[in-house]
Amino acid sequence: MDTVVVIILLIAGFLFGTISSIVGIGGGVFFVSTLYLLFFIPINVAVDTSVFIILISSGAGFLIYFKEERLHIKQVAIFSSFSILGSFVSTVLFTFVDLDENILKMIFATTILIAGTNMAYKALKSRRINLSQEEFENNFMLHNHDYQTNLRKSIPLFFLAGFFANLLGIGGGIINTPSLHIILLYPIHNATAISTGIIFFTAIYNTIAKSIIGQINYLFGILIGVGAISGSIFGAKISGKIPRSYLQFLVAAVLMGLAIRMYF
Repeated sequence: MDTVVVIILLIAGFLFGTISSIVGIGGGVFFVSTLYLLFFIPINVAVDTSVFIILISSGAGFLIYFKEERLHIKQVAIFSSFSILGSFVSTVLFTFVDLDENILKMIFATTILIAGTNMAYKALKSRRINLSQEEFENNFMLHNHDYQTNLRKSIPLFFLAGFFANLLGIGGGIINTPSLHIILLYPIHNATAISTGIIFFTAIYNTIAKSIIGQINYLFGILIGVGAISGSIFGAKISGKIPRSYLQFLVAAVLMGLAIRMYF
């Protein structure tokens, strides 16, 4: 492999790993788009390879957040079980249903367009955070948080996140993070950390499944993954120190641009 290509993959991994860790998504929207648009890898191979990269990058972020006590392992395990179930259903369904490559590309483009629009909306909303919300976050107790009251409302969303994680090679954070923050009432920084944990455990299953019945490009995956590990660690460390709304606006613009490019 050409040295320039190796450097590009490492830099892309670091950049996307950093952004994904801060925003609380798996990074699959970036990994799949890069592999497909820049390196012309078939969309189905890009999806499978992205799952492998997400396993590597989210694992690093998960360990950082765990050490910082920004997530509770029991809570992550409970939420992850529903996400993994969604991925399992997707695996079984599309083992018997052959999905055309062009249809998969359109589904992926539509998904990242929706994700970009949703992220722009969240960025606008987060800039209007009031003092009572800030006070709640300052006094938040993770171990005693009552997530069970609204858990039933979030179960279908975790399931859906896992389903699309397997189908599209994404982490599912675009669904997980809002579910944790809006429905289960976790502060946004805890929601981001917990989402990373869910992404990691779901990616373990998806990588095993894709390695058996998929087409993972391990060379590209490892190179991007190495960069993504460094990016995830860096992003996890600085996530509480930067204005999230500005980064969300930037990511939203990039996602919508990628979606338009994939459509045409």
